[in-house]
Amino acid sequence: MKFILFFSLLLVYLGCAGPLKTDISARPASNYEFSVLQGSTDETSTVLRIVYPNYLNPSIRIFDDKNQSVSINRLKEFKNPAYEFKSVHIFLKDLSPKKLYHLEISMPGERWKDTRTFKTLAEKNKLKILVASCMNDTYNEIGNAIWPKAFSHKPDVVFLIGDNLYADIYSGIYIGARIPSTPDHLWRRHVDHAMVMKLYRMKHLTPIFVTWDDHDYGLNDGDKNYKYKIQAKKIFNSFFPVYENDYLKLGHGVGSALSFKNYHFYFLDGRSFRGSSKNKDGYHLGTKQRKWLYSNLKKHNGQQWLILGDQFFGGYHPYESFEGLHPKRFKEFLDQLKNLEKDIVFLSGDRHLIEVMKIDKKHVGVNTYEYTVSGVHTKTYEGALKRDPNPRRVDGFDGKENYAIIEVFDKNKINFKAYSLNGLEISREDQISR
Repeated sequence: MKFILFFSLLLVYLGCAGPLKTDISARPASNYEFSVLQGSTDETSTVLRIVYPNYLNPSIRIFDDKNQSVSINRLKEFKNPAYEFKSVHIFLKDLSPKKLYHLEISMPGERWKDTRTFKTLAEKNKLKILVASCMNDTYNEIGNAIWPKAFSHKPDVVFLIGDNLYADIYSGIYIGARIPSTPDHLWRRHVDHAMVMKLYRMKHLTPIFVTWDDHDYGLNDGDKNYKYKIQAKKIFNSFFPVYENDYLKLGHGVGSALSFKNYHFYFLDGRSFRGSSKNKDGYHLGTKQRKWLYSNLKKHNGQQWLILGDQFFGGYHPYESFEGLHPKRFKEFLDQLKNLEKDIVFLSGDRHLIEVMKIDKKHVGVNTYEYTVSGVHTKTYEGALKRDPNPRRVDGFDGKENYAIIEVFDKNKINFKAYSLNGLEISREDQISR
């Protein structure tokens, strides 16, 4: 009888201890750290975003390694009256790319205290990019493990290319298209995400550049008819600051163009102007955004990266893609790119897997690639690549959380490495050729 009682108590203890350990691992290192992101950055300026409770009035200090204080150019606050957290943008200018800077945030009389380091983005011949998409805070224990690994590669910049949070989750349950996310709900979900993600707890900040897809847009498979799209953009930009500088120019919707030496990256808004999926003759990117893109492509040489939340060449599967949903306009889009005679590369997310496609020169005038990177911490599907055969596929893996490190170091060369929590899964050097 004593043995049975002891064994029963042991089972209860182990049952409690297991989940408790998981819960603790999913929490930030300190509940009194701030959520910090480094946004638009060039050689001499940057923007820092901080999220914290409204009741706090913290002391914020910026200084260099010689303890010389740096003046804050201006400060901008974003609030929702119905919620307890705010987002603050701190603008800094007249910085030096040769210096390491420190951000110190403290609240006298409170436990809240945080320190970070950051640098500006100096031009050089080689750029190392950390690419990630599909960040679901329901899988935060994976996020806590994978983000430190991703940043251990010491990237120069981070590209978050869609589904940077899942706004259409309510209290941990995915509801999707059944209940459109209201502006109040969008704000709350951005706060939830900002305050728990390890991404925003890294001690050394890295400039982040973004676009969105349907889940951070606010509506599963959402298009231009989403009634809250204007409010959604304002909220998105409140938490992911995008401002023009010497490197970055604004596009349409949440789109932007980042020019870094001889490399140009176009973050496209694939939601705000998208036609209905029921209309196969509809547009994926809208007229004004396409004209803006073509105009920018004409002006520049070197590698020109087109970045979209869902796939470009995705007509081989039943899910969302430019080619699959709007084939007529996709053909027109490719013909226009081909006429421009530029070195085009494609980067996409959405699919919850890694895929590398080789794109024949008959499509855009050069032998090139589409790299799909998705998702860093979300549900993955083992066997997904096998279920949807793709004649263009030359590499990939599924069923594992993932991110990629892309290095551009020559006009026509790309070094692509894809990782899971287990480590390096794919390493390849690709070349654009005519």
